[in-house]
Amino acid sequence: MNREDVVDLVDEQEWLKELSESVQPGVRKLISSLGPLKDVLHGVWLGHPLHPALVSVPIGAWTAALVLDALQMDEAADAAVGIGLAGAVGAAATGLADWSETAGAGRAQRVGAMHGILNVAATTCYAFSLVQRIRGLRKSGVSLSMIGFAITSASAYLGGHLVFGEQIGVDHTATADAGKPERFTTVLADEKLKEGKPTRVEADGVAIVLVRKKDKIYALAETCTHLGGPLSEGELDEEGIRCPWHGSRFCLADGSVLNGPATFKERVFEVRVRDGEIQVRARQ
Repeated sequence: MNREDVVDLVDEQEWLKELSESVQPGVRKLISSLGPLKDVLHGVWLGHPLHPALVSVPIGAWTAALVLDALQMDEAADAAVGIGLAGAVGAAATGLADWSETAGAGRAQRVGAMHGILNVAATTCYAFSLVQRIRGLRKSGVSLSMIGFAITSASAYLGGHLVFGEQIGVDHTATADAGKPERFTTVLADEKLKEGKPTRVEADGVAIVLVRKKDKIYALAETCTHLGGPLSEGELDEEGIRCPWHGSRFCLADGSVLNGPATFKERVFEVRVRDGEIQVRARQ
């Protein structure tokens, strides 16, 4: 069974689809109610998703525990299990925040749900393992750790697929055309760009959104860096544009992330008007 077979098997589970669609709106509402903490969980301040960074804590600690148990270094192994449990709290919070913004992302929603379920199961095994270790029931404690490690490995496999297969948490504008157009290219007649109305254009195969605000023209990549939403269908405010899919908000002037879930800044383009035509090029 190859990777696609495994992922397809998960995606075909009808109960998982129903669970995801019923639970996700509530989770998204809860995360959104956290205010500025929501962007902290997404990793906006870090410049890329926070979840992958925190995941290394429980996985690393529990891997160390497996080795230390084999070497019969009991106290060190117990400490590693405890550190992994503490790290799992942060990994769970950030992972839940990222999963809450996968609506409309195809099978990523279901695979992400299974990823989370496996993580809960693994953490539960390690929690009971630590209890057994403290009670002196070492054999059952180590056995529970081994089960937890197997479940963690399966979950990590799905987590890797979410990033590399479903492109969750990656920059959706990091493509081969990142340096295009190299020269100023005409994209639209100046008179056709209305004040406050995002307009989609193309230059050398690159989709761009133009925005005119207070007689100034801004140009950003039209694809949202979060999950590829169309910024030309988004809403404008005083300084930014908001993606219609998951609400990521980008600064018109420099493309920086004003609000997540996006963590990667938006590409911006140089703009000029020549002979009544709007021209753009990649920022030099």
